[in-house]
Amino acid sequence: MKSIFLKKPSCCLYKQPKMNLFKSFICVGILLLISASSWSQTSTLDKAISLKITNERLEEALKIIGERGGFNFSYNPKEFDINRRITLIASGKAVRQVLDEIFKGGAAYKERRGHIILQKVEVQTEKPKDIIINGYVFDRETGERIAQASIFEKQTLISAVSNKAGYYRLKLPASLPNPQLEVRKERYFGYSTAVTAPSLDISLLQMPLDSRLQPLSPQVKAATLPPSDTLKVKVPVAPSPPMLVSVDTVFSPSKPRRQIIEDVEQTFVDAFASAKQAIHIKNVKDTLYRPFQVSFLPFIGTNHVMSGNVINAISFNIFAGYSLGVTALEVGGFANAVRGNVHGAQIAGFANAVGNSVHGLQVSGFANAVLRNFEGLQISGFANATGGHHSGLQIAGFTNLTGRTFTNGLQIAGFANAVLGTTKGVQISGFSNLVLGNLYGSQISGFANIATKKVRGAQISPFFNYAHLHQQGIQLSLFNYADSSGGVPIGLFSFVRRNGYRRLEISTDELNYANLTFKTGVNAFYNILTIGGNFGIANKPLYTFGYGIGSAIRLGRGWMTNIDLTANKIMEEVNRFDSVNGQFYRIALGLEKKLTPQLALFAAASLTGLTAQPGYLKVDLSRLYQPFPVTSLQNGLEFTNWLGFQAGIRICNR
Repeated sequence: MKSIFLKKPSCCLYKQPKMNLFKSFICVGILLLISASSWSQTSTLDKAISLKITNERLEEALKIIGERGGFNFSYNPKEFDINRRITLIASGKAVRQVLDEIFKGGAAYKERRGHIILQKVEVQTEKPKDIIINGYVFDRETGERIAQASIFEKQTLISAVSNKAGYYRLKLPASLPNPQLEVRKERYFGYSTAVTAPSLDISLLQMPLDSRLQPLSPQVKAATLPPSDTLKVKVPVAPSPPMLVSVDTVFSPSKPRRQIIEDVEQTFVDAFASAKQAIHIKNVKDTLYRPFQVSFLPFIGTNHVMSGNVINAISFNIFAGYSLGVTALEVGGFANAVRGNVHGAQIAGFANAVGNSVHGLQVSGFANAVLRNFEGLQISGFANATGGHHSGLQIAGFTNLTGRTFTNGLQIAGFANAVLGTTKGVQISGFSNLVLGNLYGSQISGFANIATKKVRGAQISPFFNYAHLHQQGIQLSLFNYADSSGGVPIGLFSFVRRNGYRRLEISTDELNYANLTFKTGVNAFYNILTIGGNFGIANKPLYTFGYGIGSAIRLGRGWMTNIDLTANKIMEEVNRFDSVNGQFYRIALGLEKKLTPQLALFAAASLTGLTAQPGYLKVDLSRLYQPFPVTSLQNGLEFTNWLGFQAGIRICNR
């Protein structure tokens, strides 16, 4: 092995071996800084050099190149014809390109610590299976190299990303007919070129930052290289008119109102794409189609790292896959991720994720997530989430979420359903249902239902229902609340804040000298809470309390009629709360007349039935009018009834 070294100054550590410790640290620090700086510099093979070599031996030519680039070569002279004469002129060419001109594929280059190691490559007698295409991507106006540009072959989807020096390298099948490279970079016009030589330099034209610029159809331009024995090597430059543009690559300023959506979509890309895929997604706005693809991982498959830019008709992912879209069927052993739309069926063992919309079927063992709209059936073992509108069915073992409207369908979840917009359909869950918009349909849950705007339909739960405006239908639960209501709340306690029926009564009747009663709900159905007492008077109940339901009908001109049904318990010093002795039931038919909007008088006739031991009622039964005879019950109890009255004042809500 022969090495050619350029002379360099010796380090101070060798000149002064007896220097003190402090100076040693300074020198070591300087060396570390120099080393760090060298790592951050461009690769030696990508350095641009300019030189002229005329009829020089190969050995001398390599010395000139090394001196001009500030490096040295290492090679075995027996592997190369060092006496071969070299003539060339390079202006701003990369070292790699200069070596390509000299060796024409007969040598491989490796870079090691400021050295370029040359190794002979045997010329294959058989036709190679693959060909290597490489070159640099430049800015047409400035001549600067462009990093992170996307270069891909459209038939095979084999792709590369230019490095920080603008260099790219592709391995294409030698049998590929008419290969053509597509080059894309964000904020540059797209470029297409036929592959005419192994070394292709490509220049891109930057777009003007003008949102009014209209996209043009792409044109194909073949990039040609000068003959290999030329004395002057230049970067090939295509014609300058801005006609080499991809339809989707025109840059337009982002709209502030879409910033949140764009952030979510970018998060989606970052979560599923590899580094190269993310660069391709950012650069390539072309829509690529494939009838079928197979992948093992999102970046390992027949679509390679271009998978995030391809719409597939049928997609089969052994473990997980990533694509731009699906038009028929996608099956994944673990997960499927799609940046765009799915039309058809998407089935995964664990999860499906779609960055745009779905029209069809989604089935997964754990979760389905769609960032925009869904039309069809969504089934998962744990959770479903649609960020936009959902039309159809959502069925999940735990929870369903729709970010905007839910229409024409049914949500079924083991725990909870939530819709952040208008709902036209039915929600059924084991625990709770939530609608943050209007509800036109029904909510059925194991614990609570909540609708924050208008409700036309039914809310049914064992514990609590909430509606802002319950226009029509029923609320059926222990506790119901509505800000205003045109429907009917049915439960243990219902409260309608604005237009509900509320009365606070102070009254007297034949059993109690004073009663305090609160009625709440709506005219058609309200709840009654009542308590009464006799201030300790002998032969009278100490106090009574009760609960009931009622209904009111407006008669006009401040008149209203009520029918109330209550169940009450008489409490005395010796009467236990859990005893059936001293229970009475009362039905009352009354008439109300308003004196002011908030004050009314009322009177009512009542029928009372008492369940108690014989002699419990301290009154001469002959003085009572009893429509029905006294009836003997079990456990020594009797049922006694009589006609009575109620009268008093009411404080009204309206």
